[in-house]
Amino acid sequence: MARNNRRRFLQYASIAPLAAALPAYANTNNFPVKPIKIVVGFSAGGTTDALPRLFATQMSRILGQTIVVENKPGAAGNIATAQVARSSPDGYTLLASSIGQITVSPHTMSMSVDPQKDLEHISMFGEGDQFLTINKQVPATNIQEFIALAKSKPHTMFYGDSGAGGNMHLYLEYFRMLAKLDIDAVHFKGGSQIMPDLISNRVQLSLLSNIVMNSHAKDGSLRPILLYGKKRDPNYPDVPTVREAGLPDLETASNWFGLHAPKGTPRNITDKIYGALLEALKTKEVREGLVTLGITAGGDTPEAFSQRIAKESETFRKVAELTKIVPGSTT
Repeated sequence: MARNNRRRFLQYASIAPLAAALPAYANTNNFPVKPIKIVVGFSAGGTTDALPRLFATQMSRILGQTIVVENKPGAAGNIATAQVARSSPDGYTLLASSIGQITVSPHTMSMSVDPQKDLEHISMFGEGDQFLTINKQVPATNIQEFIALAKSKPHTMFYGDSGAGGNMHLYLEYFRMLAKLDIDAVHFKGGSQIMPDLISNRVQLSLLSNIVMNSHAKDGSLRPILLYGKKRDPNYPDVPTVREAGLPDLETASNWFGLHAPKGTPRNITDKIYGALLEALKTKEVREGLVTLGITAGGDTPEAFSQRIAKESETFRKVAELTKIVPGSTT
Protein backbone atom coordinates (compact mmCIF):
# COMPACT_ATOMS: atom_id res chain seq x y z
CA MET A 1 0.00 0.00 0.00
CA ALA A 2 2.80 2.41 0.94
CA ARG A 3 4.53 1.69 -2.38
CA ASN A 4 1.29 2.42 -4.32
CA ASN A 5 0.78 5.70 -2.45
CA ARG A 6 4.33 6.75 -3.22
CA ARG A 7 3.87 5.90 -6.92
CA ARG A 8 0.61 7.88 -7.01
CA PHE A 9 2.32 10.86 -5.30
CA LEU A 10 5.16 10.86 -7.85
CA GLN A 11 2.66 10.76 -10.73
CA TYR A 12 0.76 13.77 -9.36
CA ALA A 13 4.02 15.59 -8.65
CA SER A 14 5.16 15.20 -12.26
CA ILE A 15 1.80 16.42 -13.61
CA ALA A 16 1.39 19.41 -11.27
CA PRO A 17 3.84 21.80 -12.99
CA LEU A 18 2.18 21.13 -16.35
CA ALA A 19 -1.26 21.73 -14.89
CA ALA A 20 -0.12 24.99 -13.33
CA ALA A 21 1.17 26.18 -16.69
CA LEU A 22 -2.06 25.45 -18.55
CA PRO A 23 -4.07 28.46 -17.33
CA ALA A 24 -1.20 30.82 -18.24
CA TYR A 25 -0.94 29.35 -21.74
CA ALA A 26 -4.70 29.48 -22.16
CA ASN A 27 -4.61 33.17 -21.22
CA THR A 28 -2.20 33.91 -24.07
CA ASN A 29 -4.67 32.32 -26.48
CA ASN A 30 -7.42 34.58 -25.12
CA PHE A 31 -5.29 37.73 -25.47
CA PRO A 32 -6.24 40.48 -24.89
CA VAL A 33 -8.41 40.21 -21.78
CA LYS A 34 -7.62 43.69 -20.41
CA PRO A 35 -6.56 47.13 -21.76
CA ILE A 36 -3.24 47.46 -23.59
CA LYS A 37 -0.83 50.34 -22.95
CA ILE A 38 1.42 51.79 -25.67
CA VAL A 39 4.25 53.88 -24.20
CA VAL A 40 5.63 56.81 -26.24
CA GLY A 41 9.05 58.21 -25.35
CA PHE A 42 8.31 61.78 -26.42
CA SER A 43 5.88 64.56 -25.56
CA ALA A 44 2.52 64.85 -27.29
CA GLY A 45 2.30 66.58 -30.66
CA GLY A 46 5.03 64.92 -32.71
CA THR A 47 4.84 62.10 -35.23
CA THR A 48 6.05 59.49 -32.72
CA ASP A 49 2.99 60.37 -30.63
CA ALA A 50 0.48 60.89 -33.46
CA LEU A 51 1.07 57.53 -35.17
CA PRO A 52 0.29 55.17 -32.26
CA ARG A 53 -2.79 57.25 -31.46
CA LEU A 54 -3.94 56.92 -35.07
CA PHE A 55 -3.42 53.14 -35.02
CA ALA A 56 -4.69 52.62 -31.45
CA THR A 57 -8.24 53.60 -32.34
CA GLN A 58 -8.49 50.98 -35.08
CA MET A 59 -6.42 48.28 -33.34
CA SER A 60 -8.61 48.66 -30.25
CA ARG A 61 -11.68 47.93 -32.35
CA ILE A 62 -9.99 44.97 -34.06
CA LEU A 63 -8.69 43.41 -30.82
CA GLY A 64 -11.82 44.19 -28.82
CA GLN A 65 -9.93 45.95 -26.02
CA THR A 66 -9.07 49.52 -25.07
CA ILE A 67 -5.59 50.69 -26.09
CA VAL A 68 -4.20 53.60 -24.06
CA VAL A 69 -1.29 55.72 -25.31
CA GLU A 70 0.93 57.04 -22.51
CA ASN A 71 3.66 59.67 -22.98
CA LYS A 72 6.87 59.09 -21.03
CA PRO A 73 9.31 61.69 -22.43
CA GLY A 74 12.98 62.01 -21.55
CA ALA A 75 16.49 60.92 -22.56
CA ALA A 76 15.67 60.94 -26.29
CA GLY A 77 12.91 58.38 -25.71
CA ASN A 78 15.05 55.96 -23.75
CA ILE A 79 13.18 56.24 -20.45
CA ALA A 80 10.20 54.73 -22.25
CA THR A 81 12.38 52.11 -23.95
CA ALA A 82 13.75 50.92 -20.61
CA GLN A 83 10.30 50.91 -18.98
CA VAL A 84 8.83 48.67 -21.67
CA ALA A 85 11.87 46.39 -21.86
CA ARG A 86 11.52 45.73 -18.12
CA SER A 87 7.75 45.20 -18.24
CA SER A 88 6.03 41.84 -18.00
CA PRO A 89 6.26 40.04 -21.38
CA ASP A 90 2.51 39.56 -21.67
CA GLY A 91 1.61 41.93 -24.51
CA TYR A 92 -0.13 44.50 -22.32
CA THR A 93 2.74 47.02 -22.34
CA LEU A 94 4.12 47.99 -25.75
CA LEU A 95 6.58 50.58 -27.03
CA ALA A 96 5.91 52.98 -29.89
CA SER A 97 9.37 53.98 -31.08
CA SER A 98 11.16 56.24 -33.45
CA ILE A 99 14.23 54.92 -35.24
CA GLY A 100 16.55 56.72 -32.84
CA GLN A 101 15.51 54.82 -29.73
CA ILE A 102 16.26 51.46 -31.32
CA THR A 103 19.19 51.96 -33.72
CA VAL A 104 20.90 55.22 -32.69
CA SER A 105 20.81 55.62 -28.91
CA PRO A 106 22.68 52.36 -28.17
CA HIS A 107 25.70 53.97 -29.86
CA THR A 108 25.32 57.51 -28.51
CA MET A 109 24.04 57.11 -24.95
CA SER A 110 24.71 55.02 -21.88
CA MET A 111 21.65 52.76 -21.72
CA SER A 112 20.48 50.30 -19.09
CA VAL A 113 18.83 48.06 -21.72
CA ASP A 114 19.74 46.90 -25.22
CA PRO A 115 16.81 47.80 -27.51
CA GLN A 116 17.88 45.28 -30.14
CA LYS A 117 18.06 42.34 -27.74
CA ASP A 118 15.61 43.28 -24.98
CA LEU A 119 12.55 43.86 -27.18
CA GLU A 120 10.43 41.84 -29.58
CA HIS A 121 10.19 43.90 -32.78
CA ILE A 122 6.61 43.58 -34.05
CA SER A 123 6.42 45.87 -37.08
CA MET A 124 6.61 49.43 -38.39
CA PHE A 125 3.70 51.85 -38.34
CA GLY A 126 5.41 53.63 -41.23
CA GLU A 127 8.27 55.89 -42.22
CA GLY A 128 8.65 59.42 -43.48
CA ASP A 129 11.10 62.05 -44.62
CA GLN A 130 12.24 65.03 -42.59
CA PHE A 131 12.99 68.61 -43.54
CA LEU A 132 15.94 70.70 -42.46
CA THR A 133 14.03 73.82 -41.49
CA ILE A 134 15.12 77.36 -40.58
CA ASN A 135 13.43 80.35 -38.97
CA LYS A 136 12.13 82.97 -41.42
CA GLN A 137 14.44 85.59 -39.87
CA VAL A 138 17.53 83.68 -40.99
CA PRO A 139 18.70 85.53 -44.13
CA ALA A 140 18.89 82.45 -46.37
CA THR A 141 16.35 81.14 -48.88
CA ASN A 142 18.00 77.80 -49.72
CA ILE A 143 20.52 75.29 -48.39
CA GLN A 144 23.49 76.81 -50.23
CA GLU A 145 22.80 80.26 -48.81
CA PHE A 146 22.37 78.83 -45.31
CA ILE A 147 25.68 76.96 -45.44
CA ALA A 148 27.48 80.08 -46.68
CA LEU A 149 25.86 82.18 -43.94
CA ALA A 150 26.72 79.71 -41.17
CA LYS A 151 30.33 79.51 -42.34
CA SER A 152 30.61 83.31 -42.29
CA LYS A 153 29.29 83.50 -38.71
CA PRO A 154 30.68 80.55 -36.72
CA HIS A 155 29.02 79.72 -33.37
CA THR A 156 26.27 82.33 -33.77
CA MET A 157 23.50 79.90 -34.73
CA PHE A 158 21.91 77.00 -32.88
CA TYR A 159 20.04 73.88 -33.92
CA GLY A 160 17.34 72.28 -31.79
CA ASP A 161 17.02 68.49 -31.49
CA SER A 162 14.62 66.15 -29.70
CA GLY A 163 17.14 64.91 -27.13
CA ALA A 164 20.87 64.49 -26.65
CA GLY A 165 22.06 61.27 -28.26
CA GLY A 166 18.85 60.70 -30.22
CA ASN A 167 18.48 60.31 -33.96
CA MET A 168 17.70 64.00 -34.58
CA HIS A 169 20.84 64.99 -32.67
CA LEU A 170 22.91 62.52 -34.69
CA TYR A 171 21.38 63.55 -38.04
CA LEU A 172 21.89 67.28 -37.38
CA GLU A 173 25.41 66.75 -36.11
CA TYR A 174 26.18 64.64 -39.19
CA PHE A 175 24.89 67.50 -41.37
CA ARG A 176 27.03 69.98 -39.41
CA MET A 177 30.10 67.79 -39.88
CA LEU A 178 29.57 67.09 -43.61
CA ALA A 179 28.85 70.77 -44.36
CA LYS A 180 31.81 71.83 -42.16
CA LEU A 181 29.75 74.23 -40.04
CA ASP A 182 30.26 75.62 -36.53
CA ILE A 183 26.70 75.62 -35.18
CA ASP A 184 25.76 74.47 -31.69
CA ALA A 185 23.12 72.12 -30.27
CA VAL A 186 20.21 72.79 -27.92
CA HIS A 187 18.51 69.61 -26.65
CA PHE A 188 14.72 69.35 -26.08
CA LYS A 189 12.39 66.51 -24.97
CA GLY A 190 10.63 66.00 -28.29
CA GLY A 191 10.15 67.52 -31.72
CA SER A 192 7.05 69.49 -30.73
CA GLN A 193 8.89 71.18 -27.83
CA ILE A 194 11.43 72.67 -30.23
CA MET A 195 8.78 74.73 -31.99
CA PRO A 196 8.39 77.73 -29.62
CA ASP A 197 12.15 78.36 -29.67
CA LEU A 198 12.44 77.78 -33.41
CA ILE A 199 9.52 80.07 -34.24
CA SER A 200 10.88 82.79 -31.93
CA ASN A 201 14.38 82.39 -33.45
CA ARG A 202 16.04 81.37 -30.18
CA VAL A 203 17.21 78.38 -32.22
CA GLN A 204 17.62 78.91 -35.93
CA LEU A 205 17.54 75.39 -37.33
CA SER A 206 15.94 72.00 -36.75
CA LEU A 207 14.95 68.77 -38.46
CA LEU A 208 11.17 68.44 -38.61
CA SER A 209 8.55 66.00 -39.83
CA ASN A 210 5.59 67.08 -41.95
CA ILE A 211 3.13 67.11 -39.06
CA VAL A 212 5.33 69.41 -36.98
CA MET A 213 6.42 71.72 -39.79
CA ASN A 214 3.51 72.07 -42.22
CA SER A 215 1.37 74.80 -40.69
CA HIS A 216 4.41 76.93 -39.88
CA ALA A 217 5.82 76.55 -43.38
CA LYS A 218 2.46 77.56 -44.82
CA ASP A 219 2.19 80.71 -42.68
CA GLY A 220 5.77 81.65 -43.51
CA SER A 221 7.23 81.51 -40.00
CA LEU A 222 9.51 78.60 -40.97
CA ARG A 223 11.32 77.75 -44.18
CA PRO A 224 12.25 74.18 -45.27
CA ILE A 225 15.57 74.18 -47.12
CA LEU A 226 16.62 70.51 -47.39
CA LEU A 227 14.81 67.16 -47.54
CA TYR A 228 16.30 64.13 -45.79
CA GLY A 229 14.88 61.71 -48.35
CA LYS A 230 15.42 60.22 -51.80
CA LYS A 231 12.58 61.97 -53.67
CA ARG A 232 11.34 65.54 -53.56
CA ASP A 233 8.10 66.12 -51.69
CA PRO A 234 5.34 67.23 -54.11
CA ASN A 235 4.10 69.68 -51.48
CA TYR A 236 7.54 71.34 -51.41
CA PRO A 237 8.84 70.87 -54.96
CA ASP A 238 11.55 73.53 -54.63
CA VAL A 239 13.23 71.86 -51.65
CA PRO A 240 16.15 69.67 -52.83
CA THR A 241 17.00 66.24 -51.48
CA VAL A 242 20.25 65.69 -49.62
CA ARG A 243 21.76 64.02 -52.70
CA GLU A 244 20.81 66.96 -54.92
CA ALA A 245 22.42 69.29 -52.39
CA GLY A 246 25.70 67.38 -52.52
CA LEU A 247 25.21 65.60 -49.19
CA PRO A 248 24.33 62.02 -50.28
CA ASP A 249 25.62 60.45 -47.05
CA LEU A 250 22.61 61.95 -45.27
CA GLU A 251 20.31 59.52 -47.13
CA THR A 252 21.06 57.06 -44.31
CA ALA A 253 19.16 59.39 -41.97
CA SER A 254 15.73 57.83 -42.44
CA ASN A 255 12.89 58.14 -39.96
CA TRP A 256 10.68 55.14 -39.23
CA PHE A 257 8.27 54.47 -36.38
CA GLY A 258 7.81 51.02 -34.88
CA LEU A 259 5.93 48.89 -32.37
CA HIS A 260 7.69 46.60 -29.89
CA ALA A 261 6.98 44.31 -26.93
CA PRO A 262 9.21 43.15 -24.05
CA LYS A 263 11.56 40.29 -24.91
CA GLY A 264 9.97 36.93 -24.27
CA THR A 265 6.43 37.97 -25.14
CA PRO A 266 4.83 34.80 -26.60
CA ARG A 267 4.83 34.69 -30.39
CA ASN A 268 1.10 34.01 -30.57
CA ILE A 269 0.54 37.33 -28.75
CA THR A 270 2.92 39.39 -30.91
CA ASP A 271 1.40 37.76 -34.00
CA LYS A 272 -2.05 38.85 -32.86
CA ILE A 273 -0.83 42.41 -32.33
CA TYR A 274 0.91 42.36 -35.72
CA GLY A 275 -2.26 41.09 -37.37
CA ALA A 276 -4.25 43.94 -35.80
CA LEU A 277 -1.69 46.45 -37.07
CA LEU A 278 -2.01 45.05 -40.61
CA GLU A 279 -5.80 45.21 -40.41
CA ALA A 280 -5.60 48.80 -39.17
CA LEU A 281 -3.40 49.68 -42.17
CA LYS A 282 -6.27 48.67 -44.46
CA THR A 283 -8.75 51.09 -42.90
CA LYS A 284 -9.67 54.37 -44.54
CA GLU A 285 -9.01 56.25 -41.30
CA VAL A 286 -5.42 55.05 -41.01
CA ARG A 287 -4.64 55.45 -44.72
CA GLU A 288 -5.91 59.04 -44.71
CA GLY A 289 -4.12 59.75 -41.44
CA LEU A 290 -0.82 58.54 -42.87
CA VAL A 291 -1.21 60.87 -45.85
CA THR A 292 -1.88 63.80 -43.52
CA LEU A 293 1.23 62.96 -41.51
CA GLY A 294 3.36 62.52 -44.63
CA ILE A 295 4.08 58.90 -43.70
CA THR A 296 4.49 55.89 -45.99
CA ALA A 297 2.69 52.81 -44.63
CA GLY A 298 4.74 50.17 -42.83
CA GLY A 299 3.60 46.65 -41.99
CA ASP A 300 6.94 44.84 -42.32
CA THR A 301 6.99 41.32 -40.90
CA PRO A 302 8.70 40.92 -37.51
CA GLU A 303 11.57 39.13 -39.25
CA ALA A 304 12.07 41.85 -41.88
CA PHE A 305 11.78 44.57 -39.24
CA SER A 306 14.38 42.88 -37.02
CA GLN A 307 16.77 42.52 -39.96
CA ARG A 308 16.39 46.19 -40.85
CA ILE A 309 17.06 47.19 -37.25
CA ALA A 310 20.27 45.14 -37.16
CA LYS A 311 21.51 46.61 -40.45
CA GLU A 312 20.72 50.23 -39.58
CA SER A 313 22.12 49.88 -36.08
CA GLU A 314 25.49 49.00 -37.59
CA THR A 315 25.27 51.99 -39.96
CA PHE A 316 24.58 54.40 -37.11
CA ARG A 317 27.34 52.90 -34.99
CA LYS A 318 29.75 54.06 -37.69
CA VAL A 319 28.08 57.49 -37.98
CA ALA A 320 28.24 57.94 -34.19
CA GLU A 321 31.96 57.28 -34.31
CA LEU A 322 32.42 59.79 -37.15
CA THR A 323 30.48 62.52 -35.35
CA LYS A 324 32.06 61.63 -32.00
CA ILE A 325 28.64 61.32 -30.35
CA VAL A 326 29.42 58.30 -28.19
CA PRO A 327 28.11 57.14 -24.78
CA GLY A 328 29.12 59.69 -22.17
CA SER A 329 29.74 62.50 -24.69
CA THR A 330 26.19 63.91 -24.56
CA THR A 331 24.67 66.17 -21.91
